[in-house]
Amino acid sequence: MRIFDTSFLLRAGLVFVLALGGMLHNLPAAEAQNLFSPARKVNDRVITNFDVEQRIIFLEALNSGAEDMRAEALRRLTEEAVQRDQARRMNIRVNRDELRDGMAEFAARAELSTDDFIAALAQNGVEARTFEDFVEAGLLWRKVVGSNLPRLIHVSGADMLRVRDTAAILGRQRLLISEIFLPSDPQFAEAVAQIMAMIESARSIEEFSNIAREFSLAGSRDQGGRLDWVPVENLPGQIAQPLANARPGQIIGPIELGGAIAYFQLRASDSVRDIPADRVQLKYARLLLPGGRSEENLARVAQMRATVRNCAGLGPFARGLPEEALTEREALMQQILSSDAVELARLDRNEISANTTEGGNLVVLMLCARELEFDEPPTEDMVRNLVFDRRLSDMADLKLQELIADADIQDF
Repeated sequence: MRIFDTSFLLRAGLVFVLALGGMLHNLPAAEAQNLFSPARKVNDRVITNFDVEQRIIFLEALNSGAEDMRAEALRRLTEEAVQRDQARRMNIRVNRDELRDGMAEFAARAELSTDDFIAALAQNGVEARTFEDFVEAGLLWRKVVGSNLPRLIHVSGADMLRVRDTAAILGRQRLLISEIFLPSDPQFAEAVAQIMAMIESARSIEEFSNIAREFSLAGSRDQGGRLDWVPVENLPGQIAQPLANARPGQIIGPIELGGAIAYFQLRASDSVRDIPADRVQLKYARLLLPGGRSEENLARVAQMRATVRNCAGLGPFARGLPEEALTEREALMQQILSSDAVELARLDRNEISANTTEGGNLVVLMLCARELEFDEPPTEDMVRNLVFDRRLSDMADLKLQELIADADIQDF
């Protein structure tokens, strides 16, 4: 429930910096009357200007940090109005004991008793009723969500495997990048040098993409070299750091990677959260196909992508090859050959890449798992509960937005 995730900064003895100009009973009659005039009507529920002002003060005490406090207060009061309406339709109520416990739970986050918490709010002009209404709406919505949404949620084994992947366990910095792979074979040196000059003089993302579409050896050439979001911790250090620090449009390269010359261009990045890259553990299969990038090998790779569902499924494609042609490996990301690490970085579990060569062989990689090493790994129940809670929260938010969209909202 969104409102109960707010970080609360009140502590015993804390002096609030927010001060009111005066209490309500000192206001002139006309001003007091205006304070109780409607600010918004949600279905049959009226939100007064007094409600809004009270919520603003309350949010300030919670250190909300919203840029437009009035808009934030109205948004939350509107959500609570439709939450109350839904609870009424479902004949859901909160009794006094539940309300008292809910208020105590919230106050305890500030290491205060309910009475001390209410007293601290009162010093800043927040009425006890405002706090009660806030908690009651949250408790009602918790009951609404818990009454019918959980039975709609199913957590499969595949869901739990995905959650164990690094990207799902922790937030991360993600990059949108484009790539160009060129052959490093001496016989192509002159042509490659001309293409490299074109790449290094590219002045836009579209120009880089056009070069990739025409000249790149990578399987992404048909998409103009464009890859989907790649978590930065999946990339080897020689590429991750330059790309993480790059500005959109900047080109990184040339870089020697597994029988190819690689260039990368940053298109965009999003939010950052630290992840211990030295604890990212990869499990992957590596298949060497003699003949490099021959048409026959590329056709075999296309067949693998169409039929192989997990790493064990690569076995039939190694028939007739030396035993060492197919290996399954497990290592920390930082310990993996850079050319392999770059390829594996773009893959999700059970996806295949075949963009590099080694000793005249085409290197086929399939990611079996990408997980974090834990001192105490999460249990299956912990992982299942994590997936369940995330989906329940997403479904609750979606339901709330639907209720708001269907509500009759009038501003005054």
